[in-house]
Amino acid sequence: MSLNLLTDNELLALLRDDDEQAFRELYDRYWYKMYVIAHRKLRRKEVAEELAQELFVMIWQKRESLRVINLQAFLGVSLKNLMIDYIRRNIQEEHYLDQLQQFFPAETFATMEAVQLNELSEAIQNTLAKLPEKTREIFILNRFEHLTIREIAQRLNLSEKTIEYHLSRSTTFLRQNLRDFMTVWVLFLLS
Repeated sequence: MSLNLLTDNELLALLRDDDEQAFRELYDRYWYKMYVIAHRKLRRKEVAEELAQELFVMIWQKRESLRVINLQAFLGVSLKNLMIDYIRRNIQEEHYLDQLQQFFPAETFATMEAVQLNELSEAIQNTLAKLPEKTREIFILNRFEHLTIREIAQRLNLSEKTIEYHLSRSTTFLRQNLRDFMTVWVLFLLS
C-alpha cells in the first residue's frame, strides 16, 4: 500500500498502532511546512529546524493518545505554542542578563563574559565528546563548518532524513547538557 495516497486521518490511525512508516509519511508531508512557518516568524534557521523537529518528536511520543480531527490545524497550533515557549525562555534569559549587568561594572562583566565563554567552549567540547562519532561528525559539519543538510548527506553518502535525525539528536543532547552548565553559571553569579 502506498502511504502517500492515504489521508492524514488514515495515517494518524496507523500511527496510533505504532506504524513508523505512517509517521515517516506525515513527517515528510509536513516537516518542511512547519520549518518554513517557524523560520518566517523567528528568523533563525537553527531554531526553526529544532522547533519543527521537536513538534514531530512530540507527535511520536503521544501517538497512542493523539486524537486529532484536523492535522494541519493541530500542527499549526502546536508549533505556535512551541514558538511562544521559545520566545518566553529567551526573554527571561535576556532579562536575567540585563539584571546582572546592573550589579557589575562593565569591566567586571566583560571579564566574566570572557571566563564564561572559555568555560562554555570547554563544556561544549566535553559534551560533544560524549556524542556517538557519526552524530558528532554531522553536528560539527553543520554548526561549525556551516554545511547544509544536503551537503552533509552528499559528503557522507547518507539520506537527508538521517542527517536531520542526527542533528536533532545532537542539539537535544547538547541543549540538555549545556542547560545544566548555564544554570550552574547563573547561580554562581547570583550567589
